[in-house]
Amino acid sequence: MKTLKKLFPLFFLLSFVFIYTSCEKDDALKDGNTALKFKGVYNSTTQTKSSALNGVVIETFTINIGEIEFEFDEDNNNNGLTYSEITLKGPFELDLVKDGQGQVVSLINDLNLPETGYDEIEFKFDKNENPISEMFKKTVLVKGTINGTPFVFFTDEEFEMEIEFEDPVDLSEVESAIIMVTFDVQALFDPAQGGVDISNAQDGNGNGIIEIYEDDPDGNEDLAEKIEDRLDDIIEAFEDLWDD
Repeated sequence: MKTLKKLFPLFFLLSFVFIYTSCEKDDALKDGNTALKFKGVYNSTTQTKSSALNGVVIETFTINIGEIEFEFDEDNNNNGLTYSEITLKGPFELDLVKDGQGQVVSLINDLNLPETGYDEIEFKFDKNENPISEMFKKTVLVKGTINGTPFVFFTDEEFEMEIEFEDPVDLSEVESAIIMVTFDVQALFDPAQGGVDISNAQDGNGNGIIEIYEDDPDGNEDLAEKIEDRLDDIIEAFEDLWDD
């Protein structure tokens, strides 16, 4: 089996992996030609020394994706057919860390994309509008402990990530494709890797939970803004990487 693999890491925080298979189809793909997966990198039992000293443990990390767009190469004429874009509508709630362990989440295993070239994928991270979901009005939700005290961080900020291919990816040349988006959750909060140090966050109202979000009652709003800014920086730098 011939397999081609491209890995693009960014500051240990985000990576994007393409795997193309040109012989037998991966069992996970079912009847479609493309699978889309997300992976959270974190292990609470084997933290880096820096994270352990800071006393920060991540127990859950959940993101909400409102929409995913595949934009096709308009110059690619496949048997006289041209395509513009395909949009997958969410909300897609992804638990990338659960019980302190990173997870691989298969968002879709049987996506049928036209066998033609496509030149861009866009992910829109948006707040969840499901009123019965824990993610209601949230885009990112993180829970864990700081020196043994429970903490919660969330944001309703919207993020967009566009990945543009210099040379369009042509699905007509492969049997199947697996798209993997990987988040290094631990690095987001590890100062040694450029992450945000939340070890000094306070339980200002004394209710036993350290709350970190906009207008939180504990006085940790500055930390929440730093986390949001860091997410913005990660996405912007990642997009720049693909533009080079």
